[in-house]
Amino acid sequence: MLRSNPTARIVALTACVALAAALALGCGAPPKKTSKAHGPATSSRPQGDDGTDSEVAARAQAATVARRGTWSLDDEKVRAVSKYVEQAARDNRLREDFIYGIIWVESRFNPEAVSPVGARGLMQLMPKTAEYLAECIDWRGRVDSFDPEFNIVAGSYYIARLVAQFGGDEEVALAAYNAGPTNVNRWLRGDGLPKVSIEYHTMVQTARWFFGGAATPPAKTALPAADELDRLGLAILIAGLSEGEFGLQRTDDPTPFQ
Repeated sequence: MLRSNPTARIVALTACVALAAALALGCGAPPKKTSKAHGPATSSRPQGDDGTDSEVAARAQAATVARRGTWSLDDEKVRAVSKYVEQAARDNRLREDFIYGIIWVESRFNPEAVSPVGARGLMQLMPKTAEYLAECIDWRGRVDSFDPEFNIVAGSYYIARLVAQFGGDEEVALAAYNAGPTNVNRWLRGDGLPKVSIEYHTMVQTARWFFGGAATPPAKTALPAADELDRLGLAILIAGLSEGEFGLQRTDDPTPFQ
């Protein structure tokens, strides 16, 4: 009879734990439903500040509302992708307005949008990240970030995994979607999210209201002057880019769940 090796048992156990952790944060089963479908889960937030109640957030919210124009669920570009959003929301246990809000901020529903750093399509996926996400979702077709169906399926999976990774906190997950989880974890261990990340998650959460979300616009908030908007990095987004630093932290990370 062979004797068991205690060291081997420890090594095997460690490997199993590591594999479980990788599956929890990387490719694996769809994320479990969080306790709150909308809004931050403050009880599970990592140490740090997401800036939700800051002056930067208030100004970003006002600027986003001012740019709504005629955007709604009835818009032709929105209806063109609604079936993909509906399916992605079901598959990833997300609200449809959450996905719509991300698309509005990222690309204004332009499937051919390309950012200065190379992010592509409706939800602005970096090429290597898109390839990685395709493996995660077991995508059978061609990996093409300009294909609305693939982009929405992959991008929705990505944000859902980040929401799960950050304990249901949508604001922090959105910051990670924009700048990467590694950067966000570092910021939260320091002084909290930087201005540009606060602007980003505020714009998305505000834009949800355009597409049936529960959020309401600010009652009476004075808009800052145009030069102040540019200084804040809130220039009007065209094809997923702005005149400020907004969105430029995004890197081509082939393993985004960290």
